Amino acid sequence: MAKAATPATKKAAPRPRAPAKAGATKAAPARKPVKAKAATAHPIRDQLAATRDTIKSEASKKAASLKGEATTLKNQASAKARDAAAKGKDKAAEAVGSLAKLLEDSAGTVDSKFGKQYGDYARSAAATVAGLASTLDKKDLDELAASTRDMVKKNPAIAVGAATVIGFVLARMLKGGSNND
Repeated sequence: MAKAATPATKKAAPRPRAPAKAGATKAAPARKPVKAKAATAHPIRDQLAATRDTIKSEASKKAASLKGEATTLKNQASAKARDAAAKGKDKAAEAVGSLAKLLEDSAGTVDSKFGKQYGDYARSAAATVAGLASTLDKKDLDELAASTRDMVKKNPAIAVGAATVIGFVLARMLKGGSNND
């Protein structure tokens, strides 16, 4: 015989819920309209805004003033650098002229010790150096800078070699000058 299902052992299937009715949801309570606050209701906020504007305008004025001062200082430094470069150019022209004179004076000694051919080389070198001194003396700084730039662009190896020789000579001169003190 088959056992009959007893109601205690049989579980009932859950019932589906009924859909909610459209009008059954609760409406939020109506809010009261907020009254427009007067402009004087936030004096601290207004004071902060005014202070911010004042600080901005003062900072702009100070920045403009500092920019003007920086431009003035730049122009003064540029003028002083130009003056120093002009004095340096004059001294360099004088030194190169002295070197040309020294080479010319030593050409006679080179003639007697090594021969006329080597003396001619010394005279040629003296003439070239004298021409350089003359060029330094005649040209202004802008022309010298432009011609130097052109020479470096055309012959970078010669420029590096010349810079090396000039650096060596300056180092020797400075070293010799510091020992005499």
